Amino acid sequence: MKGRLKAPSPALIVSLIALFVALGGTSYAAIQLPKNSVGTKQLKKSAVTGVKIKAGAVTATKIDATGLTVPHAAHATSADSATNAAHATSADSAANAAHATSATTAGSAAPTGAAGGALAGSYPSPGLAPMEAFHLVGAAGEPAFQSGWTNFGGAFSRMGFARDSAGFVHLKGTLSAGTFGGVIFTLPQGYRPAEDLFLPVAAERNAYIYTDGSVEVAQSGTNTTAGFDGLEFQAGG
Repeated sequence: MKGRLKAPSPALIVSLIALFVALGGTSYAAIQLPKNSVGTKQLKKSAVTGVKIKAGAVTATKIDATGLTVPHAAHATSADSATNAAHATSADSAANAAHATSATTAGSAAPTGAAGGALAGSYPSPGLAPMEAFHLVGAAGEPAFQSGWTNFGGAFSRMGFARDSAGFVHLKGTLSAGTFGGVIFTLPQGYRPAEDLFLPVAAERNAYIYTDGSVEVAQSGTNTTAGFDGLEFQAGG
């Protein structure tokens, strides 16, 4: 009988199986996951978590700041749309920028600096600006008496006018010996009313103050005096 094929030994069979498994695994890995083959389509949603991101890997150039808002920026250097920027250096649209250096459209921003207009001092605690000194009628550089009117004299107040920071004109003075119905003096521009006024004065009389600045008083009885102390009105313009 011719020679028969000799069956392989068990050791050879085990070696061949191990070889095929090793080669098959390497080939499978190489075919399925080649280098640079994983992209956004292969990643599952929310697959990349915070712990998988390398520290310092995300820089300012990788962030799109369009529409980015800061819910709370207590000490932000710049907070364009911060909801609350209590100490922001710049808070263009901060809802609350109590101590913002610049708050263009801040919902609530405590003002700082010098006060103006009807206020004096500085924020946050300004006060009312004081009224100017009275301009005395008949004094140098001031309106002159007309129609024979003069100050009553003695300890009585002298005729004068002054404007406060709120735009009200105050009158004072006790007059005597003039022509009733005639112009007593003429108020300068800035101290005149927007409309003609008919106001009561002391000694049961009425004063007329016109938009052209003329001040008159109507006669009542035989008393020749008239008092303007405490009379005030709002200046026009």
